[in-house]
Amino acid sequence: MSCPECFSGHVSLDEPLGNIEQVYGRRTYVAKPPSGKQPLGIVVIIADAFGMPFVNNQILADHYAALGQYTVYLPDFMDGGEAPVRMMYNIAYFSESSWLWKPYYAVAFAMDLMPHLWRNRMGVCWPRMTSWFSALRSDVSLPIAAAGFCWGGLHAVMLTHDRADTKLPSGRPLIDASFVAHPSNLVVPGDIEKVKLPLSIAIGDDDFVMPLHQARQAEQMLEKSGDAQAEVVFYSGARHGFAVRASRSTPDSKETRQAKEAEEQAIAWFKKQFAAVGHQ
Repeated sequence: MSCPECFSGHVSLDEPLGNIEQVYGRRTYVAKPPSGKQPLGIVVIIADAFGMPFVNNQILADHYAALGQYTVYLPDFMDGGEAPVRMMYNIAYFSESSWLWKPYYAVAFAMDLMPHLWRNRMGVCWPRMTSWFSALRSDVSLPIAAAGFCWGGLHAVMLTHDRADTKLPSGRPLIDASFVAHPSNLVVPGDIEKVKLPLSIAIGDDDFVMPLHQARQAEQMLEKSGDAQAEVVFYSGARHGFAVRASRSTPDSKETRQAKEAEEQAIAWFKKQFAAVGHQ
């Protein structure tokens, strides 16, 4: 049974090029610019539910490092509590299966999802992230951007808020900008109206997690806000997870092109925002 188009759920067959290291006390996949090139900034990926070990997330880090000339960190903020990859196939199979099989796939999906959500609830993972970003910001002079996907999207948006735990004691924000693709659990208007730093969002217009009307509302709010530069880019027909979990086995397919375009959107956003803070 193949995965239906209602859900992007493909595992890359490429081999990651980076290394897993201990960075500020946390297992982290590290991708660096091509040999001999100095990094122009730092990008921290806050992964989807499948976490740091998921090969697609590691390959995305490689692409950012090579194409943008950035040092890219993909920390394990879940402490090994990421969801199993089979979860994305179970929800896909649920969508295309007959009524006879739907209960089986629904239960299988829930049995993977609920423990993941409990292990990685906000009260547990958010302090891990803010302490890690604080260590990074205190240690480097390069500009820093967060890139959040699905589960990580909400956290990347929250890092743009003006809160005590999103700043150093000096008042300096922990990041300079965020890029977010197909976020999960984002509350509109609540999470959007608090955005104070540059934010770029990539979203498919057929995303069942963040429906089009909600994404349009977020776009309107960001356009009206004078507190931060922002953009929302819509991808026609793209489904939830397309920026990370779309199959790239057919280079000229719409799915492949859109995943690549989301990459380009992110890299262009990082370049623009890093230049704005005077480091390029």
